[in-house]
Amino acid sequence: MSLPRFLSSIVYCLFPLLTLSCVSPELPAQRQTRAAQLAAEFKALSPLVSAQEANALATTAVERAAQLNRDWRPAHFPWINNFLVNTGLREQGLCHQWREALYPPLHALRPRTLDLHLAAARRATLREHNGIVVTARSQPFDTGIILDAWRSGGILKWSLVRTDHYPWKPLPRDLTPVELRPLLMP
Repeated sequence: MSLPRFLSSIVYCLFPLLTLSCVSPELPAQRQTRAAQLAAEFKALSPLVSAQEANALATTAVERAAQLNRDWRPAHFPWINNFLVNTGLREQGLCHQWREALYPPLHALRPRTLDLHLAAARRATLREHNGIVVTARSQPFDTGIILDAWRSGGILKWSLVRTDHYPWKPLPRDLTPVELRPLLMP
């Protein structure tokens, strides 16, 4: 067997393993550390943000994303996971599904010093992406922190909206998913 043919055989055999491998959830200690980091960033949004509220919201976000990771077993690369969901090989794992599963437990905390916003980037295009933005109470959307569990398959990622590479915008109320609408009503 020639070397190029041998290499192509190896790639042919390893490609499915690489693409279908699941993202491993973080260990509890790693999740605790990351939740503490996220809580500190929530607190930094404003001196009026409650430390207790920031801790609860951060812990809930990190733990819920990890639970979804265990339940949905996403592929390592998000675009491969999208392919698997869109072809019926996986039931869940599109970015809007991560957002829609993450939002209710955050909302259930009833934060008083932080606001939750549904967000979309490149809405209504093939490159649309969805997440949740957390701002200090009554502060502008672009001063918030985007929460995104899709990028790393359940290992929650976050960054400031202003510095994230996605062009985040608030999701208009009339485009809110039906199952989340009751949570947005006063």
